[in-house]
Amino acid sequence: MKNLIQNFLRALKFPCWRWALLAVALSDTLGVCVVLTPEMRWLWDALTLAALFAILDFRWSFLLAMAVESVPGLELLPVWTLVVAVLAIRETRKSPPATESLEPGSQAIHSRYSQPPRNV
Repeated sequence: MKNLIQNFLRALKFPCWRWALLAVALSDTLGVCVVLTPEMRWLWDALTLAALFAILDFRWSFLLAMAVESVPGLELLPVWTLVVAVLAIRETRKSPPATESLEPGSQAIHSRYSQPPRNV
């Protein structure tokens, strides 16, 4: 149990996990407190799913959470929050990436998908 809590706290050092937890906590809170028609609830869940894809990239667990959220009666459970919390606990990175230098002439990589410069 102690290891799970340590993993969760370590994941919270990453801004992406903090943003994801904030987004799903807001989504689950509004989903329970505001009475929406089923169509509006599905739209709200789709927006939550899109936000999670933008913040944490594609993960199959999000599609499972979307399926659970679409079942009438189960939308009262904080499924989004539980899924993101479990994924944060399973996070294996040890420390957040170092702050990149943006000085002129630096070779900082601005995106995790960008390629290093090629020597032509």
